[in-house]
Amino acid sequence: MMAPNGRLGILVFSLALAMGLAGCTGKSPKSDFYTLGTTPATGPAAQLSVDLAIAVGPVTIPAELDRKQIVTRDGDNRVKVAELSRWAGPLQDNITAVLTANLAARLGTDKVAPHYRESLFPFTHRVVLNINRFDGHPQGDVLLDVTWSIKQNGQSTPLVIQHTEIRTPVTSPDYNGLVAAQSKTLAELSDQIAAALGQLAP
Repeated sequence: MMAPNGRLGILVFSLALAMGLAGCTGKSPKSDFYTLGTTPATGPAAQLSVDLAIAVGPVTIPAELDRKQIVTRDGDNRVKVAELSRWAGPLQDNITAVLTANLAARLGTDKVAPHYRESLFPFTHRVVLNINRFDGHPQGDVLLDVTWSIKQNGQSTPLVIQHTEIRTPVTSPDYNGLVAAQSKTLAELSDQIAAALGQLAP
């Protein structure tokens, strides 16, 4: 005959096992994935010399943004990492791809490519970007703070160097709205870079 304490121990163990199995079958919170988008040009294409071929990048971003999770800013010295709202791929690559597509549309040429696709065609110029800030808040706006330059291949001294700050309001107070505002900010930056490239001589 089993002692009462033995029965109690088996009962407690069985209950703990059942609760553990129930916990394993419970669904974990689902992550949402986002990607920056391209934006059509609103005006006529800049006149790029037929002899120019543009490489976009390298693009550098702050260390706190170099992660899967979307980062928002609660204040000058405080950021928030959204565990369930994530980028679909590396943010640097996404920014490079969007700028490449935007510039190709604004310049009316297919001779614009990410800097790591040198096998496509010989590049004559590079657009190099150092992003200092590219964040915001769903209930506020997005700030892009970037220094960018245009270099001729083989030359160390830039032909053009600019520091740009762009603020874009977030029109929908969620991560969809935040990413849309970031995409719009990149479109405005693309307008500025395209205008500078259009002034280059062959």
